[in-house]
Amino acid sequence: MSFSFAGGVRDSEGARGYLTVGSEVTGVDLRTGTVLWRRGRVGRPVAATPTYLITLDQDGLRYVLRVLDATTGADTRRIENFGMPDWATDAGTDPDAVVITAAEAPTGIEVSWRVRRPYRGGAPPPHQIAMEAQRETVGSVVVDPTTGRITSTTASASGPKEAGLSAPDLGPHATPSSEIIAFDRVGDRLFALKSQPRPDRSAQVALEARNAHDGSTIWEASLGETQAARPSPRRQ
Repeated sequence: MSFSFAGGVRDSEGARGYLTVGSEVTGVDLRTGTVLWRRGRVGRPVAATPTYLITLDQDGLRYVLRVLDATTGADTRRIENFGMPDWATDAGTDPDAVVITAAEAPTGIEVSWRVRRPYRGGAPPPHQIAMEAQRETVGSVVVDPTTGRITSTTASASGPKEAGLSAPDLGPHATPSSEIIAFDRVGDRLFALKSQPRPDRSAQVALEARNAHDGSTIWEASLGETQAARPSPRRQ
């Protein structure tokens, strides 16, 4: 199975979800809406088990996988030299630089990636920079989060294009609006990640759970606030 969830990842049982709000990762009990923990600067959630959360992070000029305690968010171990290329770390872990998925495997969790260095400047780049931005690497690694052991690694210089993702059918009560930034269905519950804009251009982010049969609200949890982006500098 995949670990993807509305705006983040969840465990295979649908008991806990992990979402990024601003620079923080928030762990949420999906049964009750209780916020379990918040931690900043621990990377991007990739996969979760009932016991552990795996995130993709950077340490200087290399990518690392962090393994956190699912209940508390505390560090348990980190995995280095697992195959992702160092040449793209200046682009960070954002989705435009790293497309990453995870799925269960017989010996752990298989983490697959497609990494490139996107050009984020304003004016069209020189030809050499444009060609460099097209460089990409795909690969995968199977990780045992309990021990940190890597059981297999593959990598290549190119790979299949990212498939387009269609929104799931969440039933008649799920009506996306401008405030809903991600949504998903787990069993008989609908989950919506919502962003409520504020006058200062920041936004309050919340996760809402609804009954898929009658549309009634089960709970809503406040996850935190995103700060307003700084305006781009004016060109001279």
